[in-house]
Amino acid sequence: MHALIMCGGKGERIKDFCPDKTMLEFKDKPLIDHIILSLKKSEQFDKIFAAASHNSKATINFLKNHDYFHGGLLEVIETTGINYSTDLVSALEKLTPAIVFVIPADMPLITPDIIKKIISNWDGDKPSISIVMDKEFIVKLGLVPTIILKLDDKECYHSGVSIFDSSKVQAGKIVKEHYITLNDEKLAFNINAKKDYLLLKSKLNQAL
Repeated sequence: MHALIMCGGKGERIKDFCPDKTMLEFKDKPLIDHIILSLKKSEQFDKIFAAASHNSKATINFLKNHDYFHGGLLEVIETTGINYSTDLVSALEKLTPAIVFVIPADMPLITPDIIKKIISNWDGDKPSISIVMDKEFIVKLGLVPTIILKLDDKECYHSGVSIFDSSKVQAGKIVKEHYITLNDEKLAFNINAKKDYLLLKSKLNQAL
């Protein structure tokens, strides 16, 4: 199994605050470094890939100077940055054939245990599974849901975490997603806007 960190987006809703959101600092580390370290500590992956583009030049520079990059565990896949789905399919095609754990680069609270819990739901008989959370759960945390799905008459938020069988993903073809609900605060904080980041920092201060 490979891990794929998606970090090539335009960050439209936060670029006035920070031009490269994955480099925002949390606990003295860029957001993306928390992802990399948790993926490594989970001991679930043969290799960690990061899909980055011209939209995230500071991130690419950080990745290529990372100890894991020089050690061979981490590799950068440069994408067009046109949009998320195009970058995702492009990266998955480069990793075929493999089972690929996909995660956004702005989910700093993710832990090795949650990563392992998500992977335990993968049984290999589907082209993909995606982790969602109940909209009510997200709203109670003070966050504003971005990608809303209607599942069994319930509104859910797509966390951005998925597992794909890359051999079943092709450009121009729709992959049927299977959804698993996991309401966990550590998955909920996906930093898309300045408000999300300030709320994350506020929660950190409250915990100290």
